[in-house]
Amino acid sequence: MKTRSVLEGIGPYNPPRLRQEISVDYGSDEFVKLTMNELSFGPLPEARAAIVETLSRAGRYPDRDADPLREAIARANTGLSSDNVVVGNGSSETLVDLMQILDRPGEVVIPWPSFPFYASAARVVGLDIRKIPLDDHHRADPDAMLAAVTPETRAVILCNPNNPSGTYLPLSEVRRFAEALPNDVLLILDEAYYEFVDDPTYVGSHDLVLQSENVVSTRTFSKVHGLAGFRIGYGLAPRRLADLVWRAHVPFSVNQAGQAAATASMGQPEAIAQRSRQMKRERERVQDAFGAAGLEYVPSHTNFVMVGAKPGLFERTGVLVREGEALGYPVGWSRVTIGGPEENDRLLAALS
Repeated sequence: MKTRSVLEGIGPYNPPRLRQEISVDYGSDEFVKLTMNELSFGPLPEARAAIVETLSRAGRYPDRDADPLREAIARANTGLSSDNVVVGNGSSETLVDLMQILDRPGEVVIPWPSFPFYASAARVVGLDIRKIPLDDHHRADPDAMLAAVTPETRAVILCNPNNPSGTYLPLSEVRRFAEALPNDVLLILDEAYYEFVDDPTYVGSHDLVLQSENVVSTRTFSKVHGLAGFRIGYGLAPRRLADLVWRAHVPFSVNQAGQAAATASMGQPEAIAQRSRQMKRERERVQDAFGAAGLEYVPSHTNFVMVGAKPGLFERTGVLVREGEALGYPVGWSRVTIGGPEENDRLLAALS
């Protein structure tokens, strides 16, 4: 049997402490898991109730088009309609769907280090990757990315705020970058950590979608909404692109419970905002402690912090963090998820 040779160079996701991470998921308190940028609070009460309500319909396929959820997302982004919204089994599936609609062969430009999934997904769908180093402040470099665009460029993926650095570009810079891109190059603005940005002027980035034909924003319910286990994400796109995405999309991939939970969660904007504020307070507490301990760190606009310390430092108090080298950073760096107050207490105990 002849298989695709490109797959030989793509390894499955296999973090070095996966067994310990799984033990936390199944109730062990031996470790605290601060590796995956999850929200330790889990779903809102309204989302939990919505999940339970779907059990009586578990024998039926979910809404193929996720219409109630798409309408809720559109209402939260003024000026968009449900025709501008696509959903996926996590925002990762939406990213794959977007890459599937691009002409091939070709390449995708990304800042680096950034979310490693971009590179593997692009290669799987038949696109090459061009990595553009972050600047000296750990931020994506718009000028360098623009200079890297060639006739072979099909898309630029800008993770904003960026994972794993935690930095972001202000909306004014993103807008200038989008306007400078050729019209035939798609800008995918991955905003998985959108709700954690401190800058009040960043609100309304979906306007870029309304004002262009080549900008898409992807977001997720896995972070501040606490629904990582239900795998649901979405994209905000011009109608023509949204239509193409639906053609490439696997039908019924977004499960019924996830749709219901996400719809309910979107209906609680103040509760979500409160969660965001709490996570920001905890983030500042963790960063202040890193600074007081003399550790170098990258000031973050997300629910994690990249810090100049080896994972072994935090494992002394039973805290698992992600190794920086697995994310494109040098050995000796770690990405630390911001947990709840008690989890962060345990994290910071390692510094004393």
